[in-house]
Amino acid sequence: MTSTVKRSVPPPTLVKMGNPLVRMLLGSPLHGVLDDSFLVLHLTGRKTGRRYDIPVGYVDMEGRLAVVTVARWRVNLRGGADVEVTRHGCLRPMHALLDEDPASVAVSYRAMIDRIGQKKAQRQLGISLPGGRAPTALELKDAAREYGWSVITLTPR
Repeated sequence: MTSTVKRSVPPPTLVKMGNPLVRMLLGSPLHGVLDDSFLVLHLTGRKTGRRYDIPVGYVDMEGRLAVVTVARWRVNLRGGADVEVTRHGCLRPMHALLDEDPASVAVSYRAMIDRIGQKKAQRQLGISLPGGRAPTALELKDAAREYGWSVITLTPR
């Protein structure tokens, strides 16, 4: 079954070329040049010990930061993990929880869409919403399953 909610993401080449610039800007006094919906997530690979510094979009959900991703690095956050975040030019310790269950991911997506509005959600969450109407919970669940969406919730530690 194909979801009516479509995934809309920039080309991988553009992301790969842009990430170093975004990382640099978010960690500098020039962080304000970027939209207030980006941060750098700093995490360590569980098996390799490799440090990842990943620019990601987020939605502020009243003190909890929600990040949506399909990227493979997310598996390092299964079961929860302490991470650091560079946001507004400052490095902060946080705790990350990964949710990969399509039903609860759909609930999180719905809450984020309600919080930031449908138009901003299209860009910020990387989705294309059906026909100008709000997606249903079932449509979001189907999309979460089809695209492998997950939600990372970041809370201060």
